[in-house]
Amino acid sequence: MVSSKYINNKNARKYLRFVEWKAILRLVFDTDNIRMSEAFPDQATEVFNWHDKYIIYIERNANSPKARALHAIYLDLLNNKILNLDEFYLRLRAGFTYPKIGKPLKNKTNSLVKNSGRNQFYNTKELTFVDNEMLVHLIIKNAITLANTNYSPVVLLEVFNALVFKNYKGQLTKEMLIILRGIFTTKVNAMEKSITRPEATILRHPIKKLAKNTYHLYGLFKLQCEVGDTWELPLTELTKEQLGVGKPAALEAVDLLIKLKLIEISEPKKQQAANARVTVYKRLK
Repeated sequence: MVSSKYINNKNARKYLRFVEWKAILRLVFDTDNIRMSEAFPDQATEVFNWHDKYIIYIERNANSPKARALHAIYLDLLNNKILNLDEFYLRLRAGFTYPKIGKPLKNKTNSLVKNSGRNQFYNTKELTFVDNEMLVHLIIKNAITLANTNYSPVVLLEVFNALVFKNYKGQLTKEMLIILRGIFTTKVNAMEKSITRPEATILRHPIKKLAKNTYHLYGLFKLQCEVGDTWELPLTELTKEQLGVGKPAALEAVDLLIKLKLIEISEPKKQQAANARVTVYKRLK
């Protein structure tokens, strides 16, 4: 049997009951509304009213740190960024029910966390769990480096643990670890939304001139055709008109796109004239 703190509490705020309902629905019952209704049959018909109260609360308190923290928790629930109920209640307690009020973090730390794309729960000045600006900087820097690489969840956790335990000399509480991990994973996710893995792979190529030409050419393919479409391109147009480079540099860029399985040569056209050779490229990604 699943226990709740707010759903069964008639004196609890309806917007809190709604957020807890969503948390249990997603984290315990895997969005199975039937099982959720069976667990809380007396409240199943009230959820829509709770939802309305939640919307009203968030809109009326748009400038409230507590309301922003609650909404950030709700959005992270919807985006599967909260692992379990323990993390949910911990964040709810830290950011909403019992926020820790204290001196603001240093400006540099605030800027780092804010620029990480983290939600309000992590960059609000009232929350002072993280007070080591170098550690936050390292976490964000390594998250950027790790994004769009062929990492596994195990590697992600190992990198995070190594950073934290190597660079933080004090005692780490559970709250600090959750917040730091949130900054780390959210930055990785944000970076992977801002650029695709193939584009990141191209830009990280050690030969910068080749990376520049290949990135430009891949952008032209994306501009010219959808995935699965073809583009008939004479070599002269590819080199001079499209890329503005010589034949060797243009062919190197094409070759890299083919190696990355972003394009393929579909069906070469017959050569009609010595200077009019046309190649048909197919965009794969």
